[in-house]
Amino acid sequence: MTSARDALAGLLAGAASPAAFSASRSAPTSDLQLEVRGVGPITLPVSQAQARQLCQVARPARYGHGEHTIIDRGVRDTWEIPKSRVKIDARRWNKTLRPALGRLARDLGLPAESELRAELHSMLVYSRGQFFVQHQDSEKDDAMIASLVVGLPSSFKGGALEVHHGGETATYRGSKQALSLVAFYSDCRHEVKPVTTGHRVVLTYNLLLRQGALASGAACDPELVERLAACLDEHFAPPESTDRLVYLLDHEYTRRGLDRARLKGTDARRATLLAAAVERAECDYTLALADIHETWSAYEPERRHRRWSRWDDWDDDSFGAHGGDDYELEDLIESDVMLDSWIAPNGHVEQVRLSVRGDEVCASTPSGELEPYLSEYEGYMGNWGNTLDRWYHRGAVVVWPRRRAFVVRAEAAPSWALDELAARVRQGDLASAREAAGSLLPFWGRVAAQVQAKGFLAKVMRVARIIDEPQLATMLLRPFRLQTLSASHARALSGLVGSYGEEWAAELVTLWSASLSRHHHVADQDTPAWMASVPRLCLALRDTGDSGLSAARRLVEAGWRWAAHAIDRDLQMSSPSQREQALRELGTPLAAILQGAALVDASDVRDGAVERLCRDDSLLGCATGILRATPRSQW
Repeated sequence: MTSARDALAGLLAGAASPAAFSASRSAPTSDLQLEVRGVGPITLPVSQAQARQLCQVARPARYGHGEHTIIDRGVRDTWEIPKSRVKIDARRWNKTLRPALGRLARDLGLPAESELRAELHSMLVYSRGQFFVQHQDSEKDDAMIASLVVGLPSSFKGGALEVHHGGETATYRGSKQALSLVAFYSDCRHEVKPVTTGHRVVLTYNLLLRQGALASGAACDPELVERLAACLDEHFAPPESTDRLVYLLDHEYTRRGLDRARLKGTDARRATLLAAAVERAECDYTLALADIHETWSAYEPERRHRRWSRWDDWDDDSFGAHGGDDYELEDLIESDVMLDSWIAPNGHVEQVRLSVRGDEVCASTPSGELEPYLSEYEGYMGNWGNTLDRWYHRGAVVVWPRRRAFVVRAEAAPSWALDELAARVRQGDLASAREAAGSLLPFWGRVAAQVQAKGFLAKVMRVARIIDEPQLATMLLRPFRLQTLSASHARALSGLVGSYGEEWAAELVTLWSASLSRHHHVADQDTPAWMASVPRLCLALRDTGDSGLSAARRLVEAGWRWAAHAIDRDLQMSSPSQREQALRELGTPLAAILQGAALVDASDVRDGAVERLCRDDSLLGCATGILRATPRSQW
């Protein structure tokens, strides 16, 4: 039986005719008047003599690799002339370029209201044997949506431009007499095959999208919108149903380019239909970036290898594809989808890192039919292997019922959830804030523990206090570790103890203390470091009044419980040298615990520590370590 989400994906697949991922046009040369500093006016078609002159003023082309720009002629071998050396009569060139861009925009399936603007990037010259392996252009501007290659007429062979997307390849070759204009979406992987004779000369442009009005859902087929809305109703209807539906788009997007007005090809049409259905089904939606990892059972096809030289007279098809894979896929073993970021209510793109279950995902085009940005093959290893891992970036539309809007956004953006709870309390709607806080219970422990942002614990403490309900406050604070606590949290913690009482505080500290590692000398680095901060934390808490003093004593007690267990464990070590070393290392954190105990008059901790250390002669090294770590003024 077809699920509602698969039915929705099928409807969207048939609703938009396939749009081109690349397009080409030809144009006369009469309006392109250009000069290159050091060469002079360029005559079209470009002669071989002038092409060689261009090479003499050019530099080896670089390419982006991670955060660096490097030269590697095994990846990109071509000559580049920076745009600062290229002069074009823009007024005359625009007579040809602008109409051509309008036609290319329509060919690429962009909305009629949009307009492309070309921004010159550089001039490239490919000599015999030069090439550029399969790669993907980076979006160099927030408005960049595609790339444009203007091939200048010249006499050459080879050097074909191949553009890949969705399992399809479009091949473009230059002209001897006319300009050839090729536009393709910036997420498309493409390559330039080796030039075998002559010179290939091109101008490269970034294509920027000037946004028009968004396509209205009113123009959509009402019957289709109704059927899509029915799929959403069915997906979200069961009481145990998921709170989300993630529809994967066909193209990749970057954080800076994630905008409904800049969706590409069929993505734009499908998103418009889905937006209309979302409104009909009383849902909300946003755009997101999804990372997909798939593991397939696969086999490497038999290959015939041959040695080749960059100077061979190969045809285009004999040059090996770089960065792709041509393994024979059999069965999909596993698929993971992670939402990396999405458009927040304030219109900004924010990181979310939210794992999505398989029953929450659908797509009109399976990821297996798209080009992965990375793939790794594991051959047969006896008990495992013959698997191919593939990773993809895809845009996505995330849909949820309006009644579950807070829960969906809270799971993806815990900090936003806290702001929303605080806003409801300030507006006098405490009951709504408590109800919303209670809805966080199924996932709060998981998502809150993953937040690394500075100040997050302080924000949770403030909300936990104003929510004015001890069980909800404990739920909000439970995911944190004692090691996260610092002197900057003293006033907030003291306020919580004052609101909810010492018994509540003792329970909270016990929950937080579970994070204190019992293997201080093996795997734990932050527990001893945190222990060193205990005196400063105790002093800050003591200065806030009686509630803070009570909290400080609870923290010192937790520290001593950790230290006492560590002593017992270290005494069980069979190696005398290792035992002595481990006990000696306990001296510094124990000294800090005792200093904290003295500051807050935790006499039971002090007396218990002294009694324990004096009970066994084996702890002499530990006691010595405490004395060495304690300032003489406190002896």
